[in-house]
Amino acid sequence: MTTNLVESQNNVYKGIRGLPVTAIVKATYYRLGTLFAKRGHKAASRVSAGEPFSKKIMDFLKVEVIKSNSHQVTQFHRDRYTFLVRETIDHKEGLMMGEYKVDLQNKWCDCGKFRALHLPCSHVIAACSSFSHDYKIFVDQNFQNECVYAVYNINFDVVHHQQYWPNYVGPKVIPDSTMRRAKKSCPPVTHIITEMDVEEYTRSCGVCRMPGHFRKNCPNIEHQ
Repeated sequence: MTTNLVESQNNVYKGIRGLPVTAIVKATYYRLGTLFAKRGHKAASRVSAGEPFSKKIMDFLKVEVIKSNSHQVTQFHRDRYTFLVRETIDHKEGLMMGEYKVDLQNKWCDCGKFRALHLPCSHVIAACSSFSHDYKIFVDQNFQNECVYAVYNINFDVVHHQQYWPNYVGPKVIPDSTMRRAKKSCPPVTHIITEMDVEEYTRSCGVCRMPGHFRKNCPNIEHQ
């Protein structure tokens, strides 16, 4: 899932970044309305089917369950839910195979995935399986289909034709013609030049590399 809000909007703005502001606002509104309707329908179908999480979350948990079968669990304090989980197989995830502390009460695992993803890792699942505890309760509630459906359960009204709009009373915004991008050549440079940008440069001859003259009037060419 994308955690960056700006990155999650890239699909909405594809193909409309070069349009005028009014066209971008209109396209964004209708694209979001279509997107919310589509995803809201999918979330509603998953909720009615009794599925607790989305397919991506279920696939992630299945992979972690398979990896947890090879872990060895040592229980330190059952009331405090503290365990030591030892890996016996290297799963090539960038971490060295070793021992990890699992604290279910504080939702902590030394591998870092439990707190970063808000999903139980293989070590947490192995610790829960050691005393027949349901590991799915440690899945963050934001990943539940009911929560996803509540996010997309928003209605976007269709805007009426412009002839039915009320008369606008207010200031009139006029675009600055000097800020319009040139159709040909490069856009004008808006950078303010300061003393740091001034470069001392002296042109020299392309033949003898001496300053003061150029190739076409180089005195050394006449003597060659």
